[in-house]
Amino acid sequence: MKDSILRFISSRCFLAFLVYLPGIRSYSQTLEKKPDSIPVQLHVYGSFRGHFALYNKELEIQENASRIGFEISTTHHKIRYFTGVELQVNMFRSEVSFNLNANTTGGYLVADRVQNRQVFSGRLGYIGMDLGKWGYLVLGKQKSIYYDVSGFTDRFNVFGGGATATYNAGTDGGFTGTGRADQALTYRNTSGRFSYGLQTQFVNTTNRRFFDGIGFNIRAALTPHFNLGIAYNKAFLNKSLIGSGEFIGLKNNPEYLAIGTSYITNQLELAAVIAKHSNGDLTTGKLPDPVAGNTYPAVVFNATGYELFIRYRWKNWRFTGGGNYYKPDTEVQTATGENPLYKNFKRSYLILGAEYHPLPYGRFYIESRITDSETAQGIKEPTVNTIGIRLDFDRIFERSF
Repeated sequence: MKDSILRFISSRCFLAFLVYLPGIRSYSQTLEKKPDSIPVQLHVYGSFRGHFALYNKELEIQENASRIGFEISTTHHKIRYFTGVELQVNMFRSEVSFNLNANTTGGYLVADRVQNRQVFSGRLGYIGMDLGKWGYLVLGKQKSIYYDVSGFTDRFNVFGGGATATYNAGTDGGFTGTGRADQALTYRNTSGRFSYGLQTQFVNTTNRRFFDGIGFNIRAALTPHFNLGIAYNKAFLNKSLIGSGEFIGLKNNPEYLAIGTSYITNQLELAAVIAKHSNGDLTTGKLPDPVAGNTYPAVVFNATGYELFIRYRWKNWRFTGGGNYYKPDTEVQTATGENPLYKNFKRSYLILGAEYHPLPYGRFYIESRITDSETAQGIKEPTVNTIGIRLDFDRIFERSF
């Protein structure tokens, strides 16, 4: 009798559930698709990289520009609003890094290096709007308009990016607006085969200029695989610094020009960049001193550079090659006619490497820099061999509120 009663109650409950199910489903959909709901997207990504570096007959574990970042965005009336932050993660706290992209100092003539050895340091921080066919507007610390072209060849695992003055004066190119530009406002858009960008900087209020930097680029997709681009950038310094003698060689505002081309297919990547700048880089020179022995002044110089990048894909393997050649103008003199730069000062190296991708999000790499470089003080730079690992992740989460 008891079992019969339970079966009767269960059957009636099940029938009631079937009757009310459409209403429950409709109510649930109404909750999920409220007309005034706000869709929010969270993009989280990271890249963790480290390697052994063999140079000067020593072996060292080095950090290789690991980073983690996130971007939050929402869309309203067909306009996407977004903000993002990217932090560098110095996992190994190594004192030396051969990856120029690992620099997080944004200064130029006076560089603030406080962030360099912190566990976390800022790479990017921005806020912007995607206006659809009307383009993108972005405000903050971001990848520069100049880098849209100079970055064609900055694709090696460790080396590269050393001949375009993108990362000038041992910085991330923030102050001059060539790398990860500081306090920049950029506009980017695409029209047919052409893409273009504009950049202004508002870095300080001490140089009596409304704009502290300007830049533009034009890129053309000549075929589905072949691209050509040109970029120009100029930073405005305080007029009292130019020609003051405080910085040897500084005669005008820094100016940069880069012309690049790339050819990319599923199997082959080729890219080349030619760059030229005036007053656009800084180094430490050397002058004899009868009392102190030697002095080491800051020297600003002009230079011309060439970069080449090649990558070939075969199954789970990638083979890379290329090089950087950066030749400064060493005819810089002090007020007394002395030359603080070594006459053979140059950055000249061949880059060879290979990658093995056992997973979609992971790779092992080896990369070598075979160099004939000499510093501004006449010191020969070492050949470097690296072997390391890189793990990437990229995830997008969506929710409506």
